[in-house]
Amino acid sequence: MSLVIKKSQDNWAKSKQKIKKHNQINKPYESTIAFKKFLEKNNLLSKKINHIVDVGTGLGTHLDYFSKKNTKIKFTGIDYSSRLIQEAKKLKKKKNINFFKVNVLKKNNNKIISNCDGVTCIQTLCAFKDIEKPIKFMCSLTPKWIAINSLFYDGLLDVQIRIKDYNDLNSYLGGDGDFNIFSMQITSKVFKKYGYKLTKLIPFYPKKKLSKIKNGGKGSYTIKNGFKKNIAFSGPVYLPWHFILAKKIAR
Repeated sequence: MSLVIKKSQDNWAKSKQKIKKHNQINKPYESTIAFKKFLEKNNLLSKKINHIVDVGTGLGTHLDYFSKKNTKIKFTGIDYSSRLIQEAKKLKKKKNINFFKVNVLKKNNNKIISNCDGVTCIQTLCAFKDIEKPIKFMCSLTPKWIAINSLFYDGLLDVQIRIKDYNDLNSYLGGDGDFNIFSMQITSKVFKKYGYKLTKLIPFYPKKKLSKIKNGGKGSYTIKNGFKKNIAFSGPVYLPWHFILAKKIAR
């Protein structure tokens, strides 16, 4: 066994004992701030909104940020991981946020959630191999709108990407993928199949430069393109982040 792999396994064993505290509680990511502005621009955090469900919420740190000036909106974060949900409950600061363990790939698991106005899914959709299953679940909640931050390609191509980081083998264990990219056209068709219309699709380019990880491992960084836009990468992988909005089709 190589020293690199042995070290990675040791690091993975240690990481299982404790989930690292997420620094977004005190300093939200630029993408979180930008996504909140996207929601506000489309009146998705207005006084008319009563309940928002966040799919694949993780530690729920972005819900903490969204709720700061929206104390009258009820936020519900769901995730399949018991450990993440337990940690999210410990980190929770606001009374209008709740967390539940829900696996979106299992049937009849949306009974815990009812009467939501909107659904968000932030940097989670790209972890699925099959885009239809999570979208079907989100639509089954019958919200007025669904807003997603994920990776999309303008063409009839899906790309499945699985990163194996020898500095952190834990990043390779479990789940469907890391940075799966889905066709915008197919995504639109899936939404239409379940009664929703894709109305907004906006690319996200970080304004701040992100430096590359020194050891060449996994971690987002940016490179300026010919149009002076910061485009995001992780290792050798280009990350075409987009904010999309789908609205329920009136019957």
